[in-house]
Amino acid sequence: MSQESDEAFAEVDEALAWFKQWYHVPALLGLLVFAFWTRARTWGNFVSGGEVYFSGNDAWYHLRQVKYTARNWPETMPFEVWTNFPTGTSVSQFGTIYDQVIATAALVVGLGNPSQQTIELVHLFAPAVVGTLILIPTYYLGKRLGKNRFSGIVAAVIVALSSGTLLARGLVGSADHHVAEAFTQALAALAIVVALQVADQEKPVWELVLDRDYAGLRRPVAYAALAGIATALYMWVWPPGVLLLGILGLYVTIQAVLDHLKGRSPEHVLIAGAVLFVVTAVLMLLPIERLDVAPVKFSLLQPGLALIGAFWCAALAGISRIWDDRSYPEWTYAVVAFGTIIVGVAAIALLAPRVYNLFYQQFIRIFGRFVGQSPSGAAATVAEVRALPNPLETLQTWYGFVPFIALIGAGLAVVRSAILQKSRPELLFVVLWLSVMFSASYTQARFSYYLTVPFAVMAAYAIGTGFQYLSQAAREASTDVRPYQIMAVVTVLLLLVVPMAVGVSGQQSDVLSQSETREPISVISWDSSLDWLNENTPDQGNYGGEGNTLDYWGEFANVDDYDYPDGSYGVLSWWDYGHWITTEGESIPVANPFQESASDAARFLLAENETVANQEVLANMSEGENAQTRYVMVDWQMATGGSKFTAPPAFVDDKEASDYVQGVGLGQGYFLYTQDYYETMVNRLYRYHGSAMDPQPIVTRWGGGQDTQLLQTYSSMNAARAAVNNSTAAQVGGFGPYPSERVPALEHYRLVQVSDRTINPLQASHNRLIRLYQQGLDLSQFGLSPQRTLQLSERNPHWTKVFERVPGATIEGQGPANATVTATVEMRIPNTNRTFPYYQRAQTNADGEFTMTVPYASTGADEWGPDNGYTNTSVRATDSYQFAAQQYSLVNGSVEMAYYNATEDVTEAQVIGEDDSPVEVTLTEVDLPDQNQTNDTTDGSGDNSSDDDQNSGSSSIEPVFDAVEPQIPAVRVAG
Repeated sequence: MSQESDEAFAEVDEALAWFKQWYHVPALLGLLVFAFWTRARTWGNFVSGGEVYFSGNDAWYHLRQVKYTARNWPETMPFEVWTNFPTGTSVSQFGTIYDQVIATAALVVGLGNPSQQTIELVHLFAPAVVGTLILIPTYYLGKRLGKNRFSGIVAAVIVALSSGTLLARGLVGSADHHVAEAFTQALAALAIVVALQVADQEKPVWELVLDRDYAGLRRPVAYAALAGIATALYMWVWPPGVLLLGILGLYVTIQAVLDHLKGRSPEHVLIAGAVLFVVTAVLMLLPIERLDVAPVKFSLLQPGLALIGAFWCAALAGISRIWDDRSYPEWTYAVVAFGTIIVGVAAIALLAPRVYNLFYQQFIRIFGRFVGQSPSGAAATVAEVRALPNPLETLQTWYGFVPFIALIGAGLAVVRSAILQKSRPELLFVVLWLSVMFSASYTQARFSYYLTVPFAVMAAYAIGTGFQYLSQAAREASTDVRPYQIMAVVTVLLLLVVPMAVGVSGQQSDVLSQSETREPISVISWDSSLDWLNENTPDQGNYGGEGNTLDYWGEFANVDDYDYPDGSYGVLSWWDYGHWITTEGESIPVANPFQESASDAARFLLAENETVANQEVLANMSEGENAQTRYVMVDWQMATGGSKFTAPPAFVDDKEASDYVQGVGLGQGYFLYTQDYYETMVNRLYRYHGSAMDPQPIVTRWGGGQDTQLLQTYSSMNAARAAVNNSTAAQVGGFGPYPSERVPALEHYRLVQVSDRTINPLQASHNRLIRLYQQGLDLSQFGLSPQRTLQLSERNPHWTKVFERVPGATIEGQGPANATVTATVEMRIPNTNRTFPYYQRAQTNADGEFTMTVPYASTGADEWGPDNGYTNTSVRATDSYQFAAQQYSLVNGSVEMAYYNATEDVTEAQVIGEDDSPVEVTLTEVDLPDQNQTNDTTDGSGDNSSDDDQNSGSSSIEPVFDAVEPQIPAVRVAG
């Protein structure tokens, strides 16, 4: 029995020994499986009807680069003409090794000939794969710093359980380069840590080089070279990764000073640093594409900074030798080192101010909030470059107590580096890495996906140090591990894991909740319009039948300004949507998420008359008469206050969002639009479809408490305007679609398609008050009946609307003298079978002559389409144009009115400029219509709006047209 017991104990001891030796392998594999599952489990949300979708904007352009590379492997696109019309652009950040790797994977999966869907699916899963693999360098970093496998597992656990932006960037569908940045930066950091550890162990000095002692140099040089390769790999993924070179330069300076002050030779670290910088510089010469200094391109900046780093390492080593030889005080070495940096910066500022300004801007991007500056103006409208909101609360939500434990680890590392004689140079590097990444994230939220790994590694170092201390204490006190020691380790792990696993502060902030991604609503909502753009517009180069085809997958020379052939055309929208237009619409956007031409797009969207929009904006975005911006795509967000409408003003000098939209009343409970807003092109297109819009006798009031009638309706415009005289808390209109003054019709823009998907009409109003109504709030106390509430919502709330810029048809007519003539045509939207009116008006002269230009045809649309170089418009007229006018006169002291009308067709050929002949119209007098239909207002508004439905209890009333067709305005003739 005793022998059997001994054998059993021996087997247990053997199993424990095996577990102690190999436990990290199944633990790491389990974490990898868990991490991939959390990141990829919602992939089905991105596949619909056989089509693959992606989150955000940049993922779509990476898809284009991946498809191009799969066609032309291993080449990426050198120059892009299918964006940034009319110049084209170079896209260094898109088309890097990241896209080459995905394209290579697609070729492998597709056995050398992958289908388009295979490429899309590989691209879909790429971020989840990379986001999972980041656990491997994290494990080895934790192990290297903590000097044990337990620290490595702790670091990997933190990354696997963390939420935050690294998780978001690594989810399936988020196929941008950000997660690849984080992965390659972590890989580079691991290589640098290993190179520093090897240099500290081998202690290479200059004499080994002079003596050609290759055996003594082999390991430190080899590992430093690998670190240089890893650093270059990081910048191959993201050219602005020169930030890592800056961290390295700062590190070698501080480490050299500390080593010199301690009486140790700094050459060990400096030789490794010099080799690293030289290898990086050589490798960064390979992708170089421009011989200037540009942080977001492969330029002289990357190899140049690396070479400067190598020379700086040599200079620090040389100065240290001189100081040792001449027995100068150690502290003066620090003065010379940092003084040289200050002098160098001052010299650059004087001799190369452009380069200095470039570096200063990058400094502000990283340390801006610490020196009192944060992104402003146009930059502040981009979510990822805004400051990290509520940093402490946000970090706790993402990481639980990890940041606090990491802070302890950083403190231990700093104390050890500054005080202890025995050096561990890698600790200082990781502390600086964490510090700079935190500062960058604190200033701009986009950098926060870099934070997870250094936080995890430094927290693992703190926990691993504590674990080693307990193990050492146990060995010294007894052969057995004490219970309190086990409890201490378990307690720390629980404090680490539980907050991340279940969330904090009652929020759904755990990894499972944060990885529960939904379908990419925005791009799906644009999808039908993008498909229509691809299928129902002319091929690029064939607009107007020019016959110059532009190859969608062609290779184009890298030029500053591409010369587009006749028949090319641009599509204008807000820059957010540019990549969708390129990849899904297969058209050329003017503005794109590179923020190229964003200011031009903003100036067009905010233009307050058609002349400015066409002659001062679009005229600069053309290649002459036959290569112009022809289409405009807008969505409800671009046209709605409190949503994306507030972004364009930041891109235009002397414009602010408050010039157009103001939050007023009940704690900023709803948005009040100014007249300037109603006259913007984006509003006139989205809400009015280019039609005219007359004011309504509606008065908006605010600031009077909850009993204030926010909206009041009057019998005439005169009465409404009188009601707001001398009031600072009321105005005519300004709520919903109603302007304060008349908005004229557009002459050269017509609606040609709307998206299948719509937005809730009440949500499109983007007013908190209206949304509360949707949730059941009784708005009668504010003067809002259900009918009025619906009237303030969107009549045609399609998510996206496509407009074509056309020459327009000229109408020449004859009618009563000195009268107002209106032309009205009813247009039908086939998606919902709804209609809207387009109306235009003109004044006749003393001879009764008038002219006007209209962008909509009433007949002939079937005769023109993409095959002959024009648009297959889906929005078409239900009938002919109706022309009308009325005229008052005094006859024997009595007022008499004559009513005139006519019916005429406007052909598609006349609208698109293929038929230059004008439409001839003659209005003839007809019997006077029912007097109950006339409006006796005397201010020319022509509005007969009343509030008879204000007390109605029905909530199913049909909203009014977003372009209200007024009664024919009266013109009084002096008698």
